[in-house]
Amino acid sequence: MRFFFALFFFASIIFFGSFGHAQTMMEMKEEAGVKYKQADGEMNRIYKLAREACDSAGKERLKKAQLAWIKYRDLCCEAEASIYEGGSLYGLAYTNCMIALTKERTGRLRVYDVESSWK
Repeated sequence: MRFFFALFFFASIIFFGSFGHAQTMMEMKEEAGVKYKQADGEMNRIYKLAREACDSAGKERLKKAQLAWIKYRDLCCEAEASIYEGGSLYGLAYTNCMIALTKERTGRLRVYDVESSWK
């Protein structure tokens, strides 16, 4: 079963080109790392703007929510990547999960309408 999942995983990478021109596992991991840093940077930028849009009580609630989300993200990605534990795909699966959840969280933080022109 893991073989078929791994085969599907690599086939989707090749078919959809989610790793640009990466050919080796090392290159795919490096590209994923760059994508994660970009996603994390954008999320942190939006988080700071969201905090500025809140009153003091809202800032504290947002901070608690963000800290809880970080714990959730880490545990979720560990669990998701655990099927590759000890294998070469573990790090790539973990980082891809981090990218996806970070982008999702960034979208949720945009609820604060932090970049609207009317502020």
